[in-house]
Amino acid sequence: MKISRLILVAAAVAAAVWVARHRNELLDRFLPKAAKADQAAQPRSDDALTEAAREADKAQGGGVTENMTPDQVRALLGNPDSIEPGSGEGGRPRERWIYRQAGKAVVFENGVAISVESP
Repeated sequence: MKISRLILVAAAVAAAVWVARHRNELLDRFLPKAAKADQAAQPRSDDALTEAAREADKAQGGGVTENMTPDQVRALLGNPDSIEPGSGEGGRPRERWIYRQAGKAVVFENGVAISVESP
């Protein structure tokens, strides 16, 4: 391999590392708030996701609404502290997800949130 190609590859790797390390600063500078909210909803570690979702939930006065899927709720609030299984009208499967720290309970029926409660 020629030295010029080696230098080019090294520069590309260094640039990629720099972008990865400064990702949040770049997002803050160049993306509108709505795009950052979408970015925040992408999977991360459970602890970081839960904390970020709780902070966003407090700041926005909510965020979990009816007709959300379990994945969407999990993206906002993380994994529930407990899940209470049950059945709804006509024997449809129902679950109640309890989030103690957020002070919310989300009721799912057939895989869709049907209500958001304060337990």
